[in-house]
Amino acid sequence: MLIVFNRLGSLYYLSFTSQEIFHNKIIGLDGLRRKILIIEDCNHRYDFRFIDLCEVKACKLKKIYGSVNGSDSPKNRLEKYLEAITLQFDFKRENPPVALEFYPNITNNIFNITELERKAKQWEVLVSKMLPCPQQKIA
Repeated sequence: MLIVFNRLGSLYYLSFTSQEIFHNKIIGLDGLRRKILIIEDCNHRYDFRFIDLCEVKACKLKKIYGSVNGSDSPKNRLEKYLEAITLQFDFKRENPPVALEFYPNITNNIFNITELERKAKQWEVLVSKMLPCPQQKIA
């Protein structure tokens, strides 16, 4: 997957200033070109997506919780119901939001929540500092 990621980066002339490697995806940020490349392993087929930060109006961390049964013990911690931690990109135009999962509970242990949430927050801060793109002046 890393080989495919690097080849795509080279093909599109990207130079990554930050990247994160997970067991099934890689995220890379080209700060100069203001682009993010996401590559994901979907049953040994690599799907990829580019996000142009000039088209993004907001980037925010979201936590998605499952439903709580009334019969559950009040002593249960909220983490038990956490289904995902995502970084959501909202676009300026009509494009639908893109959600990048940092913690899907299906493939991660509850003990990974703290570390993956920290990484998601770091990416939220990093990307948010790059928004909005400055308007270019027409001479």
